[in-house]
Amino acid sequence: MKFLLKQAIFALSFMAVSTTAFASDPHWLYDEQAEWGEITDKTVTVKPPYPYAECSLGQKQSPVDLGTAKAVSSMNLLQPKYLEEPLVISNNGHTVKVNAKAGNLMIGSEKYDLLQYHIHAPSEHVINGKTYPLEIHFVHGTPDGKLAVLGVFAEEGKVNIEFQKILAHSPNDVKDVSVAGVTINPNKLLPIVKSKFFLYAGSLTTPPCSEGVNWYVLKTPIQLSKTQIADFEKFYADNARHDQPLNGRQVLNK
Repeated sequence: MKFLLKQAIFALSFMAVSTTAFASDPHWLYDEQAEWGEITDKTVTVKPPYPYAECSLGQKQSPVDLGTAKAVSSMNLLQPKYLEEPLVISNNGHTVKVNAKAGNLMIGSEKYDLLQYHIHAPSEHVINGKTYPLEIHFVHGTPDGKLAVLGVFAEEGKVNIEFQKILAHSPNDVKDVSVAGVTINPNKLLPIVKSKFFLYAGSLTTPPCSEGVNWYVLKTPIQLSKTQIADFEKFYADNARHDQPLNGRQVLNK
């Protein structure tokens, strides 16, 4: 039952990065970001408001520039409790994504189940205009539909063995793959040391750009080798949304 609830949350609340696109989902591209709010299914007559209108009209959109904020200093609020599990990976036409059936993120006393994690190159969040080569988004949900995303920057440095599993088994075509005999531990895609983090209210970063997503972006990046970064960019490069106006929002710190 728990698994079914997780899948329902994933399908309904995060269709933008779902494993398989529904036939009625309009097509979108990263180089057409300015027009996302006006995207429609060309096979159906649609009048405003368009189904992805929030991409243009929303006031709490993601990503944002985090440079004006101080990072939260306490990790007691945010505790990832991820588990090693069989590798189930997909290419959905916009990113490479690992599906998860176990693990959770404790935010205070509230538990958010890990649903999936995926990769953007370059990073979507920026700090004073600076981007990182990659950013990993760990997507979490609750049975009642709340969403929380943990963002992790990646910089050039040492080889990350766990990330190499993603590179080695990512399908070149749009499909899902269950990799026999291979497990992956998402904890090894997090910084080794406890990291401060940025916290703000935002949205999905892909159509339909739905708001109501709590973002937690770690300040400390992980390291990937130059070759690993280049190898991911062979799958996807520039699959990042531009940073959005804060519109009066504060990036919280404690």
